[in-house]
Amino acid sequence: MTRTEERLRDALRTSAGRVRDDRLRPLPDPALGAEHRARRAARWAWLTPVAAAASVALIVGLAVTMAGRSGQATRGTPVASGSANGTVGFPAYFADFTGSMPGGLTLQVRSTSTGTMVASARFPVVRGWQLALDTVAAAPGAGTFYVSYDAVHLLKSSFVEQTWIYRLSITGPASATVLTRIKGGEIGGTSLLGTGGTMVVSPDGTQLALTADTADQLNVNSPGWADKIVIIDLLTGAHRVWQGGLYRSGKTFTIPDISWTQDGRSLVFLALWCDFPAASNLCIGTQTGSNGYRDTQVRSLSVATGGGALGSGALLLTQSARYPVIADAIAGPEAGQLNIVVLSGHASVEGTWSKVAVERVAAVSGALLGVAYRATASGGEGQPGNVGISADPSGQYLLFSYGGRGGLYTGWIGQGRLHFLPVKQPYLGLAITAW
Repeated sequence: MTRTEERLRDALRTSAGRVRDDRLRPLPDPALGAEHRARRAARWAWLTPVAAAASVALIVGLAVTMAGRSGQATRGTPVASGSANGTVGFPAYFADFTGSMPGGLTLQVRSTSTGTMVASARFPVVRGWQLALDTVAAAPGAGTFYVSYDAVHLLKSSFVEQTWIYRLSITGPASATVLTRIKGGEIGGTSLLGTGGTMVVSPDGTQLALTADTADQLNVNSPGWADKIVIIDLLTGAHRVWQGGLYRSGKTFTIPDISWTQDGRSLVFLALWCDFPAASNLCIGTQTGSNGYRDTQVRSLSVATGGGALGSGALLLTQSARYPVIADAIAGPEAGQLNIVVLSGHASVEGTWSKVAVERVAAVSGALLGVAYRATASGGEGQPGNVGISADPSGQYLLFSYGGRGGLYTGWIGQGRLHFLPVKQPYLGLAITAW
């Protein structure tokens, strides 16, 4: 970082610190702001490529976090290219799905700038098996995506369930490879990725990490859901597994999110404990869990080992008075940093909090380094299970999504604002997390 960039960062952090909570705006409802977005689009249409590149430089890595215009949303048009200082370019594509569950879903790869569909792949059909989509992850170097499916085979004498991982790569304009099962892409049991976990590719593109289950999900007293981490070597297909070591008596344990540190040496994961729920395994109904208990920790694991216990890694951050509800957490683009979604403020009896923020914090100390986005929550947006973040493989660009009226709203964070992805909002499919 140059001296000029350091001075700009310090100035903007000072500006962000002046934001008053009583002046925060509610999370935006796109249905109510079409006219405003049209006027804003017209106002920015004259920007030259040089000015556009300058705007991208301001949001790169969220290294400079701003909250001066918190809570607003636009349909900004990103520039999908690297800047002159060698930073990673803005993600060119994102993945979503269309169709209906459990079968018939089509994977779509779209342009981040325009929303135009670049490539698509239909749901795999395997004789004797029923497949249900779990999630999708983007690989570094725009154009490759990994897709996870829950595969079930109903045998006469037993019930076989596995997680299957496929790969799709864009090969040219409007063309892509067919979905192909990767080497080592079969894992026993279900992964529950779409509801209770996640899948991410390492920064160098050689490893794929995902969550999976260690227990029978038909057992309501199971100790966990999405409660182990599996790493697949994409070159050899070899597996490494981390499980156990974090169970608490009488509580469920779930790993809602995992992410890679940018050196590729560690995984950061969010650990969630709840009371045994009567009808849900995700502890999303209230601020303290379905029956009055909810606790979170942000932890890390070194991937240099061949696997082991989840508790063998380091504790990075805990739920506290400063961070009363950690709804989501991923590694920051720089060593020792975390990006977290924090709910705070007044909490209703239904478990809805009044404020939501995406913050950059220092691991271990918990010191606040900057605020990327801040807004007043309304309705379901203030519940832990209805908000989340994900990053591109570089870790520099964040997607933020929240459950609002009629579905999910998803966009990228830049300059203290939420810029909606160029798809119909609200989005009625699975959460968009890969770009």
